[in-house]
Amino acid sequence: MNTWHIHIGGLVQGVGFRPYVCRMAGALGIKGCVSNGNDGVHILFNATGEQATGFYNKLVSSPPANAIIRTHHCERAHSQKFDDFSIQASDSTAKPDMLLAPDIAICHQCLHEIQDPGSNRFQYPFTTCLECGPRYSIISDLPYDRENTTMAELKMCACCHTEYNDINNRRHYSQTNSCPYCSIPIHLFDNQGIAICHDTECAMVLVHQALQEGKIVAVKGIGGYLLLCDATRQHSIRTLRERKHRPAKPFAVMYPSLAMMEKDLIITGKEKEALTGKVSPIVLCKLKQEPATGLCANAVAPGLDKIGAMLPYTPLLFLLSRRFAHPLIATSGNLSGSPVIYTDEDALIWLGEQADLILAFDRDIVTPQDDSVLQFSERYGHRIVLRRSRGLAPNYYPSPFDIDNNILAMGADLKSSFALLDDHNLYVSQYLGDQGSYDSQESYKNTLRHLSALLHFKPGHILIDNHPDYFVSKAGKDIGEELKIPVSGIQHHKAHFCAVLAENDLLHDEENVLGVIWDGTGYGDDQQIWGGEFLLLEDGDISRYMHLDYFPQLLGDKMSKEPRISAVSLLRNNMDHLMLIRDQFSIEEREFYLKLLNQQQHLLTSSAGRLLDGIASILGILSFNTYEGEAAMKLEAAARKCDRSLFDHYAIPVNKNRLNWSTMIDAIMADKKEGLAIPLIARKVFVSLAMLIRNVAIRSGVKKIAFGGGVFQNALLVDLIAELMQEEFELYFHKQLSPNDECIGFGQIAYIQLMKQYEKKNSQQTEMIHY
Repeated sequence: MNTWHIHIGGLVQGVGFRPYVCRMAGALGIKGCVSNGNDGVHILFNATGEQATGFYNKLVSSPPANAIIRTHHCERAHSQKFDDFSIQASDSTAKPDMLLAPDIAICHQCLHEIQDPGSNRFQYPFTTCLECGPRYSIISDLPYDRENTTMAELKMCACCHTEYNDINNRRHYSQTNSCPYCSIPIHLFDNQGIAICHDTECAMVLVHQALQEGKIVAVKGIGGYLLLCDATRQHSIRTLRERKHRPAKPFAVMYPSLAMMEKDLIITGKEKEALTGKVSPIVLCKLKQEPATGLCANAVAPGLDKIGAMLPYTPLLFLLSRRFAHPLIATSGNLSGSPVIYTDEDALIWLGEQADLILAFDRDIVTPQDDSVLQFSERYGHRIVLRRSRGLAPNYYPSPFDIDNNILAMGADLKSSFALLDDHNLYVSQYLGDQGSYDSQESYKNTLRHLSALLHFKPGHILIDNHPDYFVSKAGKDIGEELKIPVSGIQHHKAHFCAVLAENDLLHDEENVLGVIWDGTGYGDDQQIWGGEFLLLEDGDISRYMHLDYFPQLLGDKMSKEPRISAVSLLRNNMDHLMLIRDQFSIEEREFYLKLLNQQQHLLTSSAGRLLDGIASILGILSFNTYEGEAAMKLEAAARKCDRSLFDHYAIPVNKNRLNWSTMIDAIMADKKEGLAIPLIARKVFVSLAMLIRNVAIRSGVKKIAFGGGVFQNALLVDLIAELMQEEFELYFHKQLSPNDECIGFGQIAYIQLMKQYEKKNSQQTEMIHY
């Protein structure tokens, strides 16, 4: 009998792979050992050639549910004799080469246990198993073992040890195992940071009582603190808005069950699947006309027809939610414009300003993450990632790249996220927010530092956005200078285009592809602000095929915060039209903008995002954004009030390579003057944009059309495009990533991949800015 070695790489730690191997070996009568290494799982065993082949094939053909096998091989090894099969100590000597286990929502078995009075984990708020619980958020080092997580200081009791060592137990070698007898200590504080109690049941009762009284409670989750309050009580929601300085941005709502959720929301099959899956994200679902739970829908999401709904994804949140038995607001515990608070110390310092009580526990969070957010288009069920974070980050698999260099791609400043290409493994960080504040910048740097340390990652090339003022671009230059490695700048919209190409395996495609890249802002090759782009991939080269006609970018970034400024820019050549929006300005402001319009404007934009902002203002929907994307979201909500069989639209003529939106604006003003209903005008706008894309695609003669940029978070527009174009064209949208700027780092690497292929094919250097 020979000795064999099986090596399996990929996502094989934190998913119950070692216990799975033990059970399989036991069933087949195989003796040997299994261990974690920094490069995956290693198995040594005694077997005949036939037995080894059978064991190997079984292991790789039916792995644990949460595993991803990326590589595997079996070979003869030096002879060893084994008397049983065991799990051996992990080996941390190799450079890490693996995918990292994301945090996993509570599984159905654990959910059943905490509701079963006969279970030893009945109502235990930190119940986990091999199938669920925190992973990425608590890892401090690799390989994945308890001592390399923030569970290291929390010792298991004798009962948990017995489970841990029992090959037939579902918690065999579960690194996050605990129970009421070795409970993770819990602490309840008032808003002055004074401890109220340290007993689990006492804390749960007091939190429940506070929620019933309309108070706000900060509760620690997997990736950070959440603020909870009664979603059926106007006063509680109003108080939360006042304390968070968040006048209109929608809140997510947590329901104790899908059944209760369906009393308020219309939930499709795909939405149910997402809500109840292992990620357990927030999912935008359509409100019913009359929510039956008493949900204060307009206070939760003012002016919108969808609610971000979620189910509890930790046992603690489930027990609190079930006991309260009503919908709860569940929003990130953070200061305005800053990342989610995740340390207990910061929670006690800062969240007392927002919450009446603070519920903490002694399992520290290493990597903070917001909740992931998804939506599905109404008609075609197209999945749109709005925020990629808890449960989805940091792995991207399979990697579409084949580049012989380690790359750090810094991404963009808004909706920030970076990407690491580490040999054949690709990681895209969780959503890191807008980099306009010091706290967000520190969060970005800490996350990059931590992930790099985990992976022992050393970049050989830095990629940045061409925008001269981006924090992340400046940080990339600093890293490049420190490490003395090249730094290359990549145009924002080309990165967007390459991201959707890579997601759809189109980087290697021989056919031309037309990219429709629409967003709010991006620094263009002509030093203007792009955002309404049609880019053409032809023979490995990306060119600007067409774009929305330019209009003045007035007052810099202030324009993105005040849709009325976009309206002024769009209407600048028609004084009669300008007069129709004069009520949105004071007398002094009118004089200021008239003087401004008489000056030569050097900074121009082609932004589709600002075009939609301006139209929302013109229609009287919104003059000031209180959160990013508010005007466009409310314009979309207005359009959804219309009969979807209506396809009236406005003309947008082509003038050489520019698309004359002013014709549409004139027609909108005429419709408004005639008293046409605002929802009908709004729908005509979105139909017009879909028709424009179709017309440009026909003119280009290209059959493959790829879509990127934040505008394509608009589910109505995505459905209209599909309805008008899918019979004639091949349409490509993002899959794992968001179309917004979270995909830019990934797209920067994709651009390098494309250029490498082009250089190899044509034996010439491509144009790129190097620093």
